[in-house]
Amino acid sequence: MEVLASLFSFSLFLAIVSPVAQLHFLFYLVFAVFVIAMGVLALGTRRILEQFLTGLFVARVVDLHVGDYIELGDMRGYVTALEDAYIVLKDPRREYIYIPYTVLLQSPFRRVRSPEGHEVRIRLFIPHGRDLRRIREVVSETARDFGLDKLSVDVERIGIRGVLLAVRGLLRDPRQEDELRYAILDRVYAELQR
Repeated sequence: MEVLASLFSFSLFLAIVSPVAQLHFLFYLVFAVFVIAMGVLALGTRRILEQFLTGLFVARVVDLHVGDYIELGDMRGYVTALEDAYIVLKDPRREYIYIPYTVLLQSPFRRVRSPEGHEVRIRLFIPHGRDLRRIREVVSETARDFGLDKLSVDVERIGIRGVLLAVRGLLRDPRQEDELRYAILDRVYAELQR
């Protein structure tokens, strides 16, 4: 871009100076190089520009938001970011998938709006003899810190060595899911160490 800007500046300078100095051929030469360079740049960045302009179109028409759930062919997951040329999904295996916007226009997809947020599930194993009421309080405090709505702490399974708890709730920002999981696990297991 700096080379093109300098070529444009130089050709503009020659356009102003050439009538006075009788250097029309030099102006035409620099201007032709500038036009060719712009053509090469346009051809080289065609895909990037196509993705960027499609992103502007898709973001407004389809109205995608962070937290929406998308199924596209064999890919599915929550939208974690809307970039300039692609969207980022987090699939159920907790991997990130980068999908160019043009793929959304070329293939049918299913979108599930999540105005309330997306569901987070965390399983906690609590050994026998621990105060479940205190564990529930610790989980509630941590969930409140992260803005987890509709919190429920349920007993999923009772075993010989302990109880498996299922913590569920709705998180508005899916990018905080990992932080929430680690915070709950850290605080609960720190409580168990006491």
